[in-house]
Amino acid sequence: MFAKSSGDLGSAYKVFEKMPERNLVTWTLMITRFAQLGCARDAIDLFVDMELSGYAPDQFTYSSVLSACTELGLLALGKQLHSRVIRFGLALDVCVGCSLVNMYAKCTADGLVDDSRKTFDRMPAHNVMSWTAIITAYVQSGECDKEAIELFCRMISGQIQPNQFSFSSALKACGNLSDPYIGEQVYGYAMKLGLALVNCVGNSLISMYAKSGRMEDARKAFDILFEKNLISYNAIVDGYAKNMESEESFLLFNEIADTGIGINAFTFASLLSGAASIGALSGAASVEWGEQIHGRLLKEGFESNQCICNALISMYSRRGNIEAAFQVFYQMEDRNVISWTSMITGFAKHGFAARALEMFREMLETGTKPNEITFVAVLSACSHVGMISEGRKLFNSMYDVHGIVPRMEHYTCMVDLLGRSGLLIEAMEFINSMPFMADALVW
Repeated sequence: MFAKSSGDLGSAYKVFEKMPERNLVTWTLMITRFAQLGCARDAIDLFVDMELSGYAPDQFTYSSVLSACTELGLLALGKQLHSRVIRFGLALDVCVGCSLVNMYAKCTADGLVDDSRKTFDRMPAHNVMSWTAIITAYVQSGECDKEAIELFCRMISGQIQPNQFSFSSALKACGNLSDPYIGEQVYGYAMKLGLALVNCVGNSLISMYAKSGRMEDARKAFDILFEKNLISYNAIVDGYAKNMESEESFLLFNEIADTGIGINAFTFASLLSGAASIGALSGAASVEWGEQIHGRLLKEGFESNQCICNALISMYSRRGNIEAAFQVFYQMEDRNVISWTSMITGFAKHGFAARALEMFREMLETGTKPNEITFVAVLSACSHVGMISEGRKLFNSMYDVHGIVPRMEHYTCMVDLLGRSGLLIEAMEFINSMPFMADALVW
């Protein structure tokens, strides 16, 4: 009773511990509930205890413990379990296959879906769960949205009826492709099946329209949702912020507070992005909103959240308040490459080139690996102060030291550096040596 409900997991475990005899079903049920209710580490520990007690896991046990591995990002352990299910003849089970597809999609660091697809293709039969798992894997990879749509079409052509999660992933793929035409066809099918007003489908529709720049349609999709949740509000707020309609996002922010739903880090990050966008166009217009949001997030206890701190640095930098940006950066306990790059960019854009380069060196000393955007910022800083030698050194280090292939933006920064320093012949030679055709910005 306790284990099947979503409530008192502790009580369920106490009953489990006092059982004089346990069998495979009770072990698996307990492991499954731990995995489902956010206690992934406990689920894995219990799985180990089960095996030490002499019980052989079945397909349901493996499915649950693989889900726990996914939750914790334990790819190595997941691969060991994969080899075991193959050895015991359970790899072709649909339930196990879905868990494996999901694990490889979420745990692979480079976002590739090769292992997920191989697992999917080896399954002798598919149901809506396996199709949804592979479609979601392609969407989550960040660069395979067309393939996700193709798989969705294959699923429905094969007489498999999508569920709400299938539709949600397909709509996300359409949003990532900025293709509302296909998205509306997907949504039309969801309406036919009576799933159009389910939260996750409606939320994905809002996000799809927002990513396609159709905020009027996004707002209509938001308004017709029968039961809105925080994800619904975050989708529309983020859409307004990214489409330079920040006033609407702030109005909705107040509406969220009135509903009592609560606000999370993503809400604040979206609002700060909106304030930064206004700040880039009109600093005075964003001052009050930006400070109100900062005050509210402090009140809500989000001041140490890494994502929010990064958004604050970006907002203050774009508004020209580099001191406030650095204050936020300085007080951060946990910085990532986005934190460092945002601060370096802020210094570079506001004429503090030497400070930007100094911060870049500090970043490297901490062991934080720079990314493409970091190098755009430091090369731009070199350009503004005419540091030709330093700029060349940094450009060459991109691939030689950090394994980053220079893109058009980096070549543009180098041409700008040479041009500003009066080295026009060298600039032309540099353009001619580029591995691709120079665009208008380079010229």
